[in-house]
Amino acid sequence: MTNSPAVPLYAAVELGSDSFRLHVGSVEGGRVRVVATLSEPVRLGAELEAGGSIGADAMRRALDCLERFRAVLALWAPRAVRVVATAALRMARNAAVFVPAAARAIGHPVDVIGAEEEGRLVYLGVAAALGDAHENPGQRRLVLDIGSGSTELVLGQDERIERVYSFGVGALRHGLTFFGDGIGPGAFDAALDSSRSRFADAGAAPGMRGWPRAHGASGSVRALAELADALLGQAPSLDAGRLYALRRAAIEEGGLARMAAQWPQGGRAAQVAGALAMLVALVEELGIDEVAPVQAGLRAGVIRTLQRRCEEEAGGAPGRTPYRECV
Repeated sequence: MTNSPAVPLYAAVELGSDSFRLHVGSVEGGRVRVVATLSEPVRLGAELEAGGSIGADAMRRALDCLERFRAVLALWAPRAVRVVATAALRMARNAAVFVPAAARAIGHPVDVIGAEEEGRLVYLGVAAALGDAHENPGQRRLVLDIGSGSTELVLGQDERIERVYSFGVGALRHGLTFFGDGIGPGAFDAALDSSRSRFADAGAAPGMRGWPRAHGASGSVRALAELADALLGQAPSLDAGRLYALRRAAIEEGGLARMAAQWPQGGRAAQVAGALAMLVALVEELGIDEVAPVQAGLRAGVIRTLQRRCEEEAGGAPGRTPYRECV
């Protein structure tokens, strides 16, 4: 399939700590519309070797995935493509070996982005999904992104970012640290105390506390919302009461362990438990009334910035881009 010249398509590829993901989409009326998406569990973060390097098996699995992504991109023929790598490749000691090989496999440069750039892209993806800049101008929002390898908190208004806080721990690392030997109340209390200490400084920062609603952009928040729906009944968001009830049902009453038996990915239950401890701590430390899951994040933000840059270049705006030249 090729894209219509009337509605250009853009592609975003995210090399995450847990999965590699691809979005192909357009931007219409300021909103990102995804027309194709792929996700493969590569598990780079979980399989970093003791010395902090990507192992040979994980590297081979990752490069095979990127070759498949390359074939999909060739079918859609997007106007521009950007490939970004996040926490696992920020940490990996052999990233300098893996990144050029990844670029050859997918046929595009790979940008290992910093935590602040990751938070910026996540925020722009949420803004594009909600459409507030066009339908409700002046809207301020707090975006939470509990990723597999890192966590970002982003405060902004419309599409303007005011502040980014980044923490070098995500749901996968947190889960493996505290729940590697099993999921129980004692391990959860330890994970929760650790999370509270990490997020205390953000809660004390100006403008970061007392939000009636925050937007949860990550797959971790969406997974927790789905778990709460399964164990507690459906609800549109996660408030403190629902999170504490989820803790009881998932941790103390063993609901998470029962559901883990149905998951093919090893360590998935530990990752979800880690995300729950982190989200409870964020709600407490930041005084958030409720967290609403959003089906958008970094990849939507990449598509939005690609579209904007291509339009600027078409209009003769100066400046260079770190990703493939717009055509």
